[in-house]
Amino acid sequence: MSSRRVVIIGAGYAGVMAANRLAGSKQLGDLQVTVVNPVADFVERIRLHEVAAGSRASAAVPIRSVLGGRADFIEDSASRIDPDNRQVHFSSGRAPLGYDGLLYAVGSGHVSSGVPAGAYGFGDAKSAVRLRARLSQLGEGAAVSIVGAGLTGVELVAEIAERYPLLRARLVSRGIIGGDLSRSGQRAVRNRLAALGVEMLENTGVQRCDDSTFTTAGGVTLHSDCTVWTAGFSVPDLARDSGLPTDAEGRLIVDESLSCPDYPEIFGAGDAVRVPDSVGSHLRMSCASALPLGAHAADNIIARLQNRSPAALSAGYVFRCISLGRKAGLIQTVTADDRPRPFVVGGRLAGLAKEQVCRLTLSWIRGELRRSGSFTWPKGPLPADVAMPVEAR
Repeated sequence: MSSRRVVIIGAGYAGVMAANRLAGSKQLGDLQVTVVNPVADFVERIRLHEVAAGSRASAAVPIRSVLGGRADFIEDSASRIDPDNRQVHFSSGRAPLGYDGLLYAVGSGHVSSGVPAGAYGFGDAKSAVRLRARLSQLGEGAAVSIVGAGLTGVELVAEIAERYPLLRARLVSRGIIGGDLSRSGQRAVRNRLAALGVEMLENTGVQRCDDSTFTTAGGVTLHSDCTVWTAGFSVPDLARDSGLPTDAEGRLIVDESLSCPDYPEIFGAGDAVRVPDSVGSHLRMSCASALPLGAHAADNIIARLQNRSPAALSAGYVFRCISLGRKAGLIQTVTADDRPRPFVVGGRLAGLAKEQVCRLTLSWIRGELRRSGSFTWPKGPLPADVAMPVEAR
């Protein structure tokens, strides 16, 4: 039998996890795995807030430090997928690459088109470095406003406030800060931000901004020397441009097994994929979702190549880890479908736990090199669990 090839587009958490799991598998000895990515780095996106604040020099590590040697690597951008001929075309003009199976794992980035002209976008390595340079130029008393109080905004404002105590850090939220946490979790986050001197503006939308001010939806204009936009993410147009089925945001549509319904040899994992609500309505864009999706897609690619039926996804959560600077954090326990439970751990202990989880992500990915299938994850919620209310105190 001739060798078969699986091409993985994207070298983020989902893509590299899948690549190592596939390359390390002994079920298909003739399998060639090729990863395609624009740069020869793996970016720890869960550390970008550290880079922006100057707490860490870089979130990038050489791709070969996490990608097994049994997988090939092509430093290039995929310009088009030809699903009918099973080929990937490249921006550089190199010869198209054929595949027997393909994993679409291109990830996401900040919505550059939706960021006001006077604001700094945040969500990828380049934007983190750009923000770090701006923060280093600000003098004592300068105001830094973070718009968007999701986990990204909360982690970023805490990191900046701790790193630059002489700046005036401000967090602007459309709703209640920590509104998706338990009551005790909300208190812990608010208390930590208050201790860092962060000004918190809740139930406040931002209408427009320029280089020195921003205006709320209520018409109030506030001074801001640096406004950072953390709200909203976008995905590449590769799937849409390739004629693959996508949703309104351009995410690849897959079925419960993460396979593209029109092209069953194509699978998807990570932020750029629209998973059916039946198995994925609770999933959030995160490393905690990308790793199990990448691993599950790899298992199903193997099944497909062996003419077995791929299994439906079942992935859930146990907790959320939130960084609140280098000296504190929050561990919020959650149900399988990501609803908050009453129990939380805060302070220094939670900060140490968060750092350990960040380190473990690379260990889990590298672990697939030694033993394919070693990474496991919590099962997803049962249908009855999704409908059952949970008291969040």
